[in-house]
Amino acid sequence: MTGAGRAPHPRLLSWADADPARHPFDVAAAPAVIRGLPPAGDVPTRPAGHPADPAVIRWAHTEGAAWAQAMSLALVGHYGPWAAGWRWSGGEGDLDGGPVGAWCCPRDSMTTPQATLAVVAAALGEWRLWLEDLAGRFTRFLPLVADPRAGIARDAWERAVAHLITVVVDRTEADSAWYSHAEQVLGWFLTAAGVPAHRHAGLIDEAIGWAPPSPPVVADVAERIATSVTRTPDA
Repeated sequence: MTGAGRAPHPRLLSWADADPARHPFDVAAAPAVIRGLPPAGDVPTRPAGHPADPAVIRWAHTEGAAWAQAMSLALVGHYGPWAAGWRWSGGEGDLDGGPVGAWCCPRDSMTTPQATLAVVAAALGEWRLWLEDLAGRFTRFLPLVADPRAGIARDAWERAVAHLITVVVDRTEADSAWYSHAEQVLGWFLTAAGVPAHRHAGLIDEAIGWAPPSPPVVADVAERIATSVTRTPDA
């Protein structure tokens, strides 16, 4: 199998890693780029049979998984660390709780070599569009009001946080470990807003539970984070 080692889990990507402004990408050229990467010449074909057949499952966990990891390494090597997110499918797919719908896992997403490479390109493009969408949303809220008078700054933060949590819930359908990506997106936004990294954990930890949040819960989380991030040091 081509490649060695492991690509980074997208849950570990910083905003510097993921920010599309830092990493040029041509979605139209991606299929050709992918076909030119070393793993593209060694795509295993999924065995015949139902995806739930034991032989298919064994293949998916061994040969299929090894190839997907090799492709991840190749994509990261060509495009940068952000590309590791192409496999972050929703639900209990390859990496659990992500925003990508085009790819699930080797068992369900790999068939013939040509079709598999097309799915990889679609998943990479989908992930990239999601990052660009998030960057656009960040821009809509930033820079945030710095004046704490009359709660203006806190209100602005509440709106931003509530919006971002809701967007991630919608995108991931709050399936499986969706909350990991929600926490990550909030961390990315804090970075984009200029909040020092050492404050992120204290602001986000335990802010989001594992269950799909109701509107009142989203509002409560947004209020707590907004209050903490805008609190003056002597408050």
